[in-house]
Amino acid sequence: MGWHTRPVRALLVPLCALVAIASCDCGEPLAELIPEIAVDPEVLELGALQTRLVHERTITVGNRGSGSLVVTGATIEPDGGPFAIVSAPSSVAPRGSAPLVVSFSVDAPGAHSAELVLTSNDPTTPRLVVPLRAEGGAPVLFVTPNPLTFGRVNEGEGAAANVSIVNDGLHELTITSIAFGDGDVGFVLDDSGALPLPRTLQPRESVVVVVALQPDADLVARAGRDLRDELIVGSDVGDVTVPVSAAVNLAPVVINVEERSRRTVVKAAVGDVVRLDGSETADPEGDAFTLLWSVVERPAGSAMTVIGQGQERVRVTPDVVGRAVVRLRATDIHGAFAEADVEFLPRDLAVVLRWAPTDDAGCRAFTPEQCAAFTDAERRQRCCGQSDLDLHFVAPGGVLGDFGVCPVGCDEAFCAEESDEHVDTCRQAGLDCAYANRTPEWGARGRVDDPSLDIDDVSGDGPEVITLNEPGDGSYRVLVHYCQDRVGTEPSAASVEIVDEGVVLATIGPQRIEAGQVWIAAVLLRSNNAWQVVPSTLFETNVPADLCSR
Repeated sequence: MGWHTRPVRALLVPLCALVAIASCDCGEPLAELIPEIAVDPEVLELGALQTRLVHERTITVGNRGSGSLVVTGATIEPDGGPFAIVSAPSSVAPRGSAPLVVSFSVDAPGAHSAELVLTSNDPTTPRLVVPLRAEGGAPVLFVTPNPLTFGRVNEGEGAAANVSIVNDGLHELTITSIAFGDGDVGFVLDDSGALPLPRTLQPRESVVVVVALQPDADLVARAGRDLRDELIVGSDVGDVTVPVSAAVNLAPVVINVEERSRRTVVKAAVGDVVRLDGSETADPEGDAFTLLWSVVERPAGSAMTVIGQGQERVRVTPDVVGRAVVRLRATDIHGAFAEADVEFLPRDLAVVLRWAPTDDAGCRAFTPEQCAAFTDAERRQRCCGQSDLDLHFVAPGGVLGDFGVCPVGCDEAFCAEESDEHVDTCRQAGLDCAYANRTPEWGARGRVDDPSLDIDDVSGDGPEVITLNEPGDGSYRVLVHYCQDRVGTEPSAASVEIVDEGVVLATIGPQRIEAGQVWIAAVLLRSNNAWQVVPSTLFETNVPADLCSR
């Protein structure tokens, strides 16, 4: 250690010279015991320290002399400053040392100096001064990364990056603003990482903000593909500017439409084969791309799939009444993607019939295991699931069994066609839409307002489905005919569901029904573009004898 001291000396005094000691033996001189103060360090340099904390340092007080050192005083001059004495020794043994602790604390940045003054019984240095110097450190604003470079950013995928704002100094700082210099280049601060301002950061504290970019064609048209901006972080100690850059890769422009109508909303019946066309999809930069089709929304119970995956043109077939969405995603070789949807809606009105054997049905005497062991012929004669119930939807003014006829000389396929190619020559009228009159001509000429028997189940538990677009006003009837009980012991519980543009208006039943009976399930009243459903438990009394054999 470096000691603050004076040269070592010894003082010899002949004791026989002292008159007060009469009986002195003057043969040998004796040494006087004298203390000698020393300190380490001689100057206390604390450097920059964090504000608002108490920093303690130790000064070693030594005694190089032969006598005991008595410290009579330890003070800081001037008094009342940032320096203070925490503890000081009162004495130090010869050739020994003891600690003296000094503290430093300030509330603000800035340099400070003072003196530690030690007084003692050292006859040569009764007053020893140790200079004290320290400063409260300043705040330092540091932002990383700087610069912020995204590289290539794909449309559709976008990009985000964390930016750390750090107080790298020794005093608190306050973040007052975070903004982009241009503000119209597309870079944004992600709301999920928003930082309430102003925000005070303690020394060594940091916060993170998220810079995001979701480029699109409009942004490229406005600002170009090479985007440059500045993120400016403002604080009470100055600003830090971070250059931000990215290169945009635009995604393909996706066109997904129904092939014939070129529409993105399709009203389709269950069982209709709908063809979708994505052939007009193109990449604005000429990059190669791939196509991916998917059913992203579907009604409960649906297993609708896309046939022709990866091709420009595909086909789908709705299998359950309800809303579905088929999405086409085009992804270029760099990973940029865009999507477009075709929405499938049920026809304006859907009537769905389901049924099951009643609990007391005689066919329930055979367990599923027994039925599985039967021959096909035995199963059809004994086991449940052989019943045939028919759904009838009767137009205003119509009667049960009014099936009409396909004009003489007209191909029956033309009478049932979906298009209007033969509307002037081949249309089957009749006001009862059922198995024998699947697509009757109703209302205005053409298919736009005609009903359709989309599903006809001749054996089992349904469903049977009739749908209708653009219904006219009036009173419609929904009827269920138990056409055939093949085992003779299978009364059924029938239920009817009324669906308006995908929304279930009513579920009617279950209603017990036996062979030959016609259940008047509901009357549907149409007025002012709205339906009123009137459920019923009544049965039709006037049933044509050949109703299920025409």
